[in-house]
Amino acid sequence: MILRLIVNCIQLIKRNNDMDKEKKSIIIHYIKEFLILFIGICILIFLLWYHSFNFSVKLFSLWIFIFNAVLFSFWLWISKSKSWEKVIIGIYFIIMEWIILVGGR
Repeated sequence: MILRLIVNCIQLIKRNNDMDKEKKSIIIHYIKEFLILFIGICILIFLLWYHSFNFSVKLFSLWIFIFNAVLFSFWLWISKSKSWEKVIIGIYFIIMEWIILVGGR
């Protein structure tokens, strides 16, 4: 519901002809940053709820793993990089996530 409201807000901003392009892009940028932060906090709250609000290194490493996956997916979606660059970054991402998960045990 909140996401739908934000999407409608973005569409309204894009349709508004009174604002210049720079203002529109800045507002949309901050909305995207808010969404990413909101998703990260929601993931953390869900994981805390799932683990009966017992915070541990394992839980923290799992949150980092999931949130990094969200950030990486977002970057893949908006990036204009070449596909071979995305593959190299993907391999690096998998190696780093494996290190984070093994370190949290």
